[in-house]
Amino acid sequence: QAKDVVKGIKKKLGSKNPKVQLLALTLLETIIKNCGDIVHMHVAERDVLHEMVRIVKKKPDFNVKEKILTLIDTWQEAFGGARARYPQYYVAYQELLRLGAVFPPRSERSAPVLTPPQTQPLSSYPPNIRNSDRQDTAESSAESEFPTLSLTEIQNARGIMDVLSEMLNAIDPGNKEGLRQEVIVDLVEQCRTYKQRVVHLVNSTSDESLLCQGLALNDDLQRVLTRHEGIASGTPSQANKPKPEPAK
Repeated sequence: QAKDVVKGIKKKLGSKNPKVQLLALTLLETIIKNCGDIVHMHVAERDVLHEMVRIVKKKPDFNVKEKILTLIDTWQEAFGGARARYPQYYVAYQELLRLGAVFPPRSERSAPVLTPPQTQPLSSYPPNIRNSDRQDTAESSAESEFPTLSLTEIQNARGIMDVLSEMLNAIDPGNKEGLRQEVIVDLVEQCRTYKQRVVHLVNSTSDESLLCQGLALNDDLQRVLTRHEGIASGTPSQANKPKPEPAK
């Protein structure tokens, strides 16, 4: 299923609309960061990087170009260069250098796109959140366990949720085995974690904008998780719930 998601992103990158291209790049950034080695492999082997280089050659919208340069520079560094498992990232970087591309200064970037080691999709989350046996934490530690969500993280959560929704759509509702894919297991765990953080946000924030977005995100996360549970339990009424609308 990861292959189909990557294929869909590649198709959207070919759009003539810069906004569509930026959304595709943001989604690509999200799954590279959160979905582990299988996604890294498909991005490397399905010419997505070649497509990104091709877009830069065509002198695209400034924001699209800057996003591509930032992503490829960060990925080639994170994946270890020419002798890494997937040298395609480094090759794409070198090709852009040959084209005379000027990469955005790294000091101006926010959080890293990829949190190494990249073979552990959930490595960027605290162990107590990843471990389902430790989810029942005391209220006194809620702030440290579930730091307040920012608007950027809400967008990131929506990206993860959209990928999970697409992958659930590709699964036969009667085939529970599809839910055992590592990518789906990781995405479900992350959606559950975000849902806990949203609940904490709703109960603690005084920011009206954050509150509204948090409530909307909570509803959409619930729909996706309910669909997952429906497939897992073999309950058609749950498995066929409509997917949430993609992030705008």
